[in-house]
Amino acid sequence: MLNIRRARQEDKEAIWRVHGRAIRETCAGHYSADVIEIWAGRLRPEKYAEAIDRYEFFVAEVGGEVVGYGELGQETGEVQGLYVSPGVKGQGVGWKLLSTLEERARAYGLKSLSLTSSLNAVSFYERAGFRAVGEVTTTFGPGVERASVRMSKELVG
Repeated sequence: MLNIRRARQEDKEAIWRVHGRAIRETCAGHYSADVIEIWAGRLRPEKYAEAIDRYEFFVAEVGGEVVGYGELGQETGEVQGLYVSPGVKGQGVGWKLLSTLEERARAYGLKSLSLTSSLNAVSFYERAGFRAVGEVTTTFGPGVERASVRMSKELVG
């Protein structure tokens, strides 16, 4: 059974594993091996410590195992990250996390959400009501760039 709960500091390692696997496996069809390795290789479990304390940060669990996470900057309405393990892709985990972040945004009185989507996730966000508003290129090093799409969604109700 899927359970969404607030992230805790002891979840850092599991969040790091989910994030890395999602980049290496789910994003691999849309980015070069160089981009994938630099992107995933920069991740560290301790990187999530501040975000867990500072943001609306949730994990998705199935059978007590963390299989996804989502984080919302409650001041800005920015979805800082939303990733699910490749093994549960297409099973509603991302939808549930995103709807949790939307509920929290509404509770803060936010009127819209924004995010930067990896190329593989654009259609997921479009189905959730987001629209593309621009393109972003992140440079990881000489000749190593990651294309992304800026997206936004108006919140109603």
